[in-house]
Amino acid sequence: MATQSTTTVYVKIDGANRLETIDIPPNCTVDEIKSVFYSAAEIPDDSGCILKLTDPTGVIVPIGHGLDGNTKDEPYLLKVIGDNLMNFGLMQSALDEVTASAQQASPADVQDLKTGIISLKKKLEEMEAGIAKKAAAPPAAVVRTPSSFSAPVAVEPASKPVRKPITLNSHYTTKPKYILTEETKEYIRSPSFDNWAWDENELIGLFEFIFEDLGLIEEFKIDVVTLKKFLIAVKDSYNNNPFHNFKHCFCVSQMMFGIINTTKVVEKLKPIDKLILLLSTIGHDLDHPGFSNTYQINAATDLAIIYNDISPLENHHAAVLFTILSNPETNLLVNVPDPVYRDARKNIIRCILATDMAKHGEIMAAFKKASENFNFDDAEHKSLLLQIIVKCSDISNEVRPTEVAEPWVESLLNEFFNQSDIEKAQGLPTAPFMDRDKVTKAGAQVGFIGYVMIPLYELASKVLPNMDEAIIKPIRDSLTYYKEMLEKTK
Repeated sequence: MATQSTTTVYVKIDGANRLETIDIPPNCTVDEIKSVFYSAAEIPDDSGCILKLTDPTGVIVPIGHGLDGNTKDEPYLLKVIGDNLMNFGLMQSALDEVTASAQQASPADVQDLKTGIISLKKKLEEMEAGIAKKAAAPPAAVVRTPSSFSAPVAVEPASKPVRKPITLNSHYTTKPKYILTEETKEYIRSPSFDNWAWDENELIGLFEFIFEDLGLIEEFKIDVVTLKKFLIAVKDSYNNNPFHNFKHCFCVSQMMFGIINTTKVVEKLKPIDKLILLLSTIGHDLDHPGFSNTYQINAATDLAIIYNDISPLENHHAAVLFTILSNPETNLLVNVPDPVYRDARKNIIRCILATDMAKHGEIMAAFKKASENFNFDDAEHKSLLLQIIVKCSDISNEVRPTEVAEPWVESLLNEFFNQSDIEKAQGLPTAPFMDRDKVTKAGAQVGFIGYVMIPLYELASKVLPNMDEAIIKPIRDSLTYYKEMLEKTK
């Protein structure tokens, strides 16, 4: 809710010996407030990183109009979560590989390495020029009226390849990029995994490990170079939304991996089931425009028209996934027999469509009936289980520790608020849970966790064992955390 007067806050930047003073007017948006905080941290607001703000006691506080004024003696602490210069991470990784490979390089390798270094030098110069250009640009106005919001760009139908897959230097596609310790591998199999510690390029390496650990590369004769190209095409087909982005894609996929390992159901699933789960979670939000199905339908977007108002986003996500798979350069299923491919495609589409919350009640009812006498050999029962696992993974942030999960809540609310602002500007209906003037973080979380997450996970636990301590308990703890937060606001 907006305050009635300007709020002054003092912020200490983590890792820097300086204190910033920020004035928050009552009539600016949350995006504009966050933009000022990005400036205070001296990073671009389109860097893709997350800002984590904590009070002097270490409690995470949201960046917005709810911030209380403070003093210079007790400033907030602002920390950058995630690698805001992920391209530098990629360059460093490549340079590390150059150094290691140079010891045993052949003449051909030397030429490849020289080409790679020239490319990296050019990229650094481009980034330096871009940073200088941003620094020289005049600051944006603090106050923005609703009429200045621009409508989201219409999403083109996926009737042809969405993006041309990147052609990778053979030197880097024929060698493993990351070597993981056994401890790290176990951590990736855990539902408490912290995604913020890894940049997007490193996540591709973790995806490769998941494919390998599930036995999919050997079982389906997946070419490792094609797998790398597929994963890069997937990464490039996720938009830079606050929430529905490539890191969310990884989190959902990794949680699926964590759930099936924690519950040991991975031992009961067939290779085709594991392939369906992984490709479904990887593709479940591909090319998400950052606006919900409700917006698509109310605004009569191209997606709503193409899919006749029936799960337009989920249908589009599935179509983009299979568009990528239709390209020979990124088709990791090329060696899968046709009958197996058709079965996989059918169930992947089912799983992706199941993430439409409009179908939530229907799927819950069907799985509840199946769970009373569940049979892993029953094809329909198995299909429902895969859908439930994907659904659990899609809304799984609160399974993770609070310091990992809470930045995702901020990101989702930011995306919701942006949609609601634009709906108001366009005269479209708005949802109360997306309206910055009607919802609080604590209130939204208490309702969602209590009425959606816990019932879903408890139902899943009727078939999946060992969920209580490692998976459901953290969700209940999160509910308690937000209930206490809500009480403090009353």
